[in-house]
Amino acid sequence: MRRSTAVSIWVFGLLVLSSQTAWSETPAQIPHYRDEIQKKLADLRRISTPEGIEALEEVNIDGDKQWISIRGLNKANPVLLMIHGGPGSPTMGASWAFQKPWEDYFTVVQWDQRGVGKNYAGSKHEQPPRPMSLERLVKDSEQVVQYLRKRLHKDKIVVLGFSFGSEIGALLAQRHPEWLYAYVGVGQSVNDKSEAYIYKRTLELAEQAGNREAVEELRALAPYPVNDSKELIRKALAIRRWVRVFNGGWYGKSDFDLYFSLPEWAPEYSQADVDNLKPGMSWAEEALAESLTSSADDLEKVAIDFKVPIVFIMGRYDLHTPYVSAEQYFQQIHAPLKKFITFERSSHFVMFEEPGRFLVTLVNDVLPLTGAPVMFKVTGSR
Repeated sequence: MRRSTAVSIWVFGLLVLSSQTAWSETPAQIPHYRDEIQKKLADLRRISTPEGIEALEEVNIDGDKQWISIRGLNKANPVLLMIHGGPGSPTMGASWAFQKPWEDYFTVVQWDQRGVGKNYAGSKHEQPPRPMSLERLVKDSEQVVQYLRKRLHKDKIVVLGFSFGSEIGALLAQRHPEWLYAYVGVGQSVNDKSEAYIYKRTLELAEQAGNREAVEELRALAPYPVNDSKELIRKALAIRRWVRVFNGGWYGKSDFDLYFSLPEWAPEYSQADVDNLKPGMSWAEEALAESLTSSADDLEKVAIDFKVPIVFIMGRYDLHTPYVSAEQYFQQIHAPLKKFITFERSSHFVMFEEPGRFLVTLVNDVLPLTGAPVMFKVTGSR
């Protein structure tokens, strides 16, 4: 993987971090009613069915303690593991805002990856027990899947990779098809062509909008991308600020502040966990930077042949992990079954932007791959 390629994979974490405010608040700034809101949300989400499961567990992953949540109305349902992005941006703390309907049909697992989220406080960030790398995270994901298969008595599960987590998920699916019913890529991250496309498309949108400030700033960033990693990151951050303005991040929102405020109310997180989200992301970015800038080939060259069904769910306007790059990668994939599903009113955070259709897609297009029946019909896949 070329230097610019690798940095583009993990720069998503940097750029969303630069836009958020919630994680930087001190405990003194947090409203006193936080505990009450958490209690209400916990009560609203409580799994009361005798055949259901609601667990928050710290598990041993290759000598490292890592937290997972397991939630579902019926343990007989298929298991769906969501692999978060960033690097270092867990979805466990935001899952209360989108996941509850999924739990009618799946036993849903959220996993905070090595050294971040709920794991930050107990990790040795100065000297990690294992070097951080994409390969290390794939190995961790393998052990998480093995744990879930044993813990929940399942031979196979569904893996859903989101954003940077889609790199981990695709490699996991390629290496261990015997463990999976299917791999679902949401905001699928792919290759070295993305950065040049992001820049070109964002400039086009700025020109079409007649936004003189954006056009001048973007033109001043040329040439882009560049080989120097520090300069690449500086320019990528500036470009992504305009990506969000032109609906490439969360359609209709010019930043990700809302997303990063959601963990404040998460029943899974203490205030200390919330306070650790920002330093955890910073640590993950720094720890992964060296390995990612010296990694192997692009994902579209590494993971092409799959022995499990592949489903991509992409927002039409996604410019963080560009729609067109994912579509091109999808065309190269060989799999026993593959579907590319477009969300026409979404960008990167499709589970928030079109939550009803996302649920229908999981139930109609993913659940049957586990042997469960189709519940209702949707259109837009191919």
